[in-house]
Amino acid sequence: MTRRRKAPMPGPTVIRLMVVEPRTILGVGVRDVLAREDGIEVVAQMRSAEEAIRVVGETAPDVILVKLPYELDAAAEIARRLRRETPNVALILMGGEDDDASIVEALEVGATAHVGEMAEPAELVATIRRVAVGDDPLKEEISGRPDLVERVVDVVRQSMIADEQRVSPLSTRELEVMELVARGETNLEIAAELGISDQTVKNHMPSVLHKLGVPNRTRAVTYAVRQGWLVLDDAPSPDPSSVKSTRGTRA
Repeated sequence: MTRRRKAPMPGPTVIRLMVVEPRTILGVGVRDVLAREDGIEVVAQMRSAEEAIRVVGETAPDVILVKLPYELDAAAEIARRLRRETPNVALILMGGEDDDASIVEALEVGATAHVGEMAEPAELVATIRRVAVGDDPLKEEISGRPDLVERVVDVVRQSMIADEQRVSPLSTRELEVMELVARGETNLEIAAELGISDQTVKNHMPSVLHKLGVPNRTRAVTYAVRQGWLVLDDAPSPDPSSVKSTRGTRA
């Protein structure tokens, strides 16, 4: 039996769009792309959540595009604040990778859609038009993915527990392993420093990735630092290039 798609809601004649982008030159680029599109008007280009919230009432956008890389803690915080202040406005997160982890993160902050940083302009425009008429691309994305639904539930549950208890879901040993991963050490080097076997290190990594709901060790380090569970003296924000390749030994 073929599922009938719900008829889209009538959208606005002109879609009023607010762009939130702290890096002015990149924001101008997005604005230039959208300026060539009929039926889309950029009513405001703001550099912070504070600025956006201050003018959202007078600009009355239909859609808010938050263009921030996911590795910045500010991305999630801005999205959450805008979602709380503008519950009836469609929110699109733009940036990061076009993968399951980004979809989960976008859902977690209440976004309606996510567009990867490598997306073509046509995809961005199409997504803006879809959410403006009431479509929910993220919801549709997970509706046919039981594996992704399970992951969303796990991540939201972990997030609620973390918000309530402010404690890390990782064990002391897992945090020790993650600290050494952040320094760029291989599984063999970690094993030698902690006095455990290489296989034990390998066994820890899948557990860490599952608990944090991330696809790889670099994202795990970033997430743990963001939550305050992992404090790095030398690097407050881990750079993916600093994590050595451990091909052949990585879990």
